[in-house]
Amino acid sequence: MIEPLTGKVLRSIRGHFWVAAGDEVFHCLARDSLIKASKGSTPLTVGDDVRFELVDEANREGIIIEVLPRRTKLSRRVQPSSSEGSGYEDVVAANVDQLVIVASVRQPPLRPGLIDRYLVAAGKGGLDPIICLNKIDLAQPREVEPVVEIYRDLGYPVILTSARSGQGVDELRHHLKDKISVFAGHSGVGKSTLLKQLCPGIEVKVAEVNPKTGRGRHATTAAQLVPLPEGGYVIDTPGIRQFGLWDLTLEDVQTYFVEIAEAARGCRFRDCSHTVEPGCAVRQAVQQGRIHPQRLEHFLRLREESKQARAF
Repeated sequence: MIEPLTGKVLRSIRGHFWVAAGDEVFHCLARDSLIKASKGSTPLTVGDDVRFELVDEANREGIIIEVLPRRTKLSRRVQPSSSEGSGYEDVVAANVDQLVIVASVRQPPLRPGLIDRYLVAAGKGGLDPIICLNKIDLAQPREVEPVVEIYRDLGYPVILTSARSGQGVDELRHHLKDKISVFAGHSGVGKSTLLKQLCPGIEVKVAEVNPKTGRGRHATTAAQLVPLPEGGYVIDTPGIRQFGLWDLTLEDVQTYFVEIAEAARGCRFRDCSHTVEPGCAVRQAVQQGRIHPQRLEHFLRLREESKQARAF
């Protein structure tokens, strides 16, 4: 009997998986028991380490029999078609070192609220976040500097890039070297165009922004693990219109808005909502410019979202 092989999922499309083992890539399906045991979560995703059995060695075909424990993951909540229930967990990528949050300064417009959501997702999933502000050639420095300052002051790496001109791509390449990174962001922010700069010659679809709506069109339709010439890998993921956080708790919100959690220690009331109570150190920090008002707005919004999630 041939012993099972161990490999890594490079690509996943509608129940078909391409798994790298050594220097070879195998086309695999998953054992039914794996799918049934997933219980509301993605059973297999790009980056997963798996064990599989060969069913056709000549054609390099196999069946996945086990998913090994995930070291890290990037997850999102997908809302069911009906209004009932809290949705299910869509694991976008597994066993990744870094989350590169790609946002465009224009076309589509910059949305710091989405950046904050991804920062929470990165923290929950054990990923180191990098913020990449793309299409920097479309804006004046004064328009971007306030956003850059918010996140750099919080200790997050912020890289300014132009996928069209190549500005900042070398700096981004340096951060990606010898790491496994996942690119995520809105449709149309330029993830695939950046990937073409990082990996010359790679075939990826690039879509323009819809001029009427200002929204991006989907270019990438399936996540895939792409090797970088200088070492390391990037997972390019399909763009999203909204990003729901999976299994969001109040503790998560408090943990990953670090500056608000720190200021809250000085509030008069232990259960301060940071909205109307007297002696609120968080609102005072906002007034003094030590916390950006947008960050407090996003904190309150996510805190309410965590309460609604617990209600199901």
